[in-house]
Amino acid sequence: MKRKSMWIIATLVGVIAIALVGWSLTRADQLTESDTFMNPILPDGADPFLYEHEGSYVYTQTTGSNVTLWRTDAPTELATAESKVIWQPTKGERDIWAPEIHFVNDRWYVYYAAVMPGEVHKMYVLESATADPFSDYTEKGVIEDPSGKWAIDGTILKNGDDLYYVWSGWEGDVNVSQYLYIAEMSDPMTISSERVELSSPTYDWESLGAPPSINEGPQILMKGGQIHIVYSASGSWTDFYQLGLLSATSDSDLMDPDAWTKQEKPVFSSSGDVFGPGHASFVTSPDGSEDWIVYHAARAEGSGWTRNVRMQPFTWKDNVPVFGEPVSTDEALPFPSGQTGLLAVDMNETITPDNPLDLRLDIPESGRYQVVLYVENQTEVPYTLAYDEKSVRGMALANDGNVPTPNVVVFDALAFDSGSASIEIMAEYESKITRIELRQAN
Repeated sequence: MKRKSMWIIATLVGVIAIALVGWSLTRADQLTESDTFMNPILPDGADPFLYEHEGSYVYTQTTGSNVTLWRTDAPTELATAESKVIWQPTKGERDIWAPEIHFVNDRWYVYYAAVMPGEVHKMYVLESATADPFSDYTEKGVIEDPSGKWAIDGTILKNGDDLYYVWSGWEGDVNVSQYLYIAEMSDPMTISSERVELSSPTYDWESLGAPPSINEGPQILMKGGQIHIVYSASGSWTDFYQLGLLSATSDSDLMDPDAWTKQEKPVFSSSGDVFGPGHASFVTSPDGSEDWIVYHAARAEGSGWTRNVRMQPFTWKDNVPVFGEPVSTDEALPFPSGQTGLLAVDMNETITPDNPLDLRLDIPESGRYQVVLYVENQTEVPYTLAYDEKSVRGMALANDGNVPTPNVVVFDALAFDSGSASIEIMAEYESKITRIELRQAN
């Protein structure tokens, strides 16, 4: 009797083990329509600039080696947007920083900073051949005021029929401090006046990490007769990088420094698990009903220039922007209003080299899809996704911090047939998968 009971128990244990193994190999996760997204929206990036035009969004950021544009109808899906390199160095240019793209007089203009051989950082401009942002571009040369000083982070301010250029520069020839300057423009490629200083780092919160003390990354916001310059302050390599605000009325003399008022306190700073938020840009939601800030932040506490890109909504009070606090990367946010949903499944799965994730997903219709993983990792983690005797590689970048943080991994498009699809996700090191998205490829 005792021997028989032991045999029954052993048999039951074996059946349970087989069942568990079978579950892991044939696990079915139902993809559902999701109307939320998670930050970061890009796994790597600095100086994000998103521009909305006629229902589409054009994006660029610092790559360091060229100017690349991305285009999408869904602002949270930049990681899978179509892209094009529109300019590469031809004269030995290096340290290509903070490009921006603007649509003026039926043409696109791209402003960027670069170092030419034997020079310091200066700003340059490209002009598109057509109204298509992905058309060819022509180098139009340096864009600078008569001082010819070190300059980066140029942007344009259009107030009625008047056009201005706003940027960050040195007062002299030594990197002591960066100021914000403004000058008049005669056209989108030409500064036509002397520069005027609008702001220098005067508050303690603008000089953390100094020297040098910094005001940089100016961006323009307008509402109800108010013009705002949102700028970045303190060292971008520190957790203290943050946003400040200058304001003037639209009927004032914008070339008069006294027309501008600086807020005494920062308007967007590190909070919770978000460190060093800065160098922002601003767009409205696809239906125009919401305002959104797009910014970079450190991937982890103390990671400095190892950054990624995030976005969240903001509001207004008396025509002044209210950004609140940076949203935690653990918090799901509703899509920008008017953006359609996507297929996703949320989970909490730790995978290792010996324990891949095997899934069976229901594909609604045949087509090419990109698979996007949201993961938590600390060191660099290579991934492989296998499906239908094909495999693609992806990489979770290191965060240069001391704890795992959220990250995004994008797999190149695969052709899926409608119906049930079995996929396997393998990681070379241990990491946690928190969400899988299926996005239709462009």
